[in-house]
Amino acid sequence: MSSFPPQVPPVRRDLPTDPSTTIALHPHTPGHQRRVCEWLLYGANINDPAGYRLPSYEQAKLSAL
Repeated sequence: MSSFPPQVPPVRRDLPTDPSTTIALHPHTPGHQRRVCEWLLYGANINDPAGYRLPSYEQAKLSAL
């Protein structure tokens, strides 16, 4: 009987990506640059946490118990 916990199998990783296939070698059109700018400016930032709000009176009353 082993004293170590059971281990999971190793993670299978994808093959390395060739950087030359992911870089655009031609200049972008102004329309494409405008769309990218709009996505960055007006897109939803999912990782942005909500602003801090003080607990309500009822929540503060419950946590004081």
